[in-house]
Amino acid sequence: MKRIFVVIAVSASVLLLAGYGGFQYLMNKQEKENLEVKEKAKAVGVTEEEFIEQTQQIEGISYKVDLDENSTQEEVIDVMHKMTHQKVRAEQKWGAIPMIPETIHDVYEIVSTSNFDRKEDLLDILERWKNEDFSKADEDHNYIWTYQGGTVGQAFGIMSQSEEAEFIKNNFKD
Repeated sequence: MKRIFVVIAVSASVLLLAGYGGFQYLMNKQEKENLEVKEKAKAVGVTEEEFIEQTQQIEGISYKVDLDENSTQEEVIDVMHKMTHQKVRAEQKWGAIPMIPETIHDVYEIVSTSNFDRKEDLLDILERWKNEDFSKADEDHNYIWTYQGGTVGQAFGIMSQSEEAEFIKNNFKD
């Protein structure tokens, strides 16, 4: 009987210590993440809340443009709108497609062979993006957003490199 009691006591002690150790590990990990966010926000010159708001995980992530030569102007503009979310600061964002050379190229090819009403404007935007010039990404976003009849989520600036890196980490995990 004593032996069973000792085994139970030792097992319970091991479980309690393991639980406490796991709890401490998770708390330290959370504190480290909070400190990283605080440091990144300070480096960018925004509040922690604003940094989190701009870089948080959003709904509607896609890795493909899903466009072809039969795509409509509206479909292309929707893809371009989602691509800008990686670059811009806005109160609300829904949907994102990675703004990488491949996606920019794919969209450019569709627009360049199209007869879209806004072909020249779209090509101007895409040319800048092809040249890795995202200095007007907020203006590009708002041009597209206005065309789509946007009422919520107007861009009010461009994310810093740190914010963009965090956005990519949070949304494009692959």
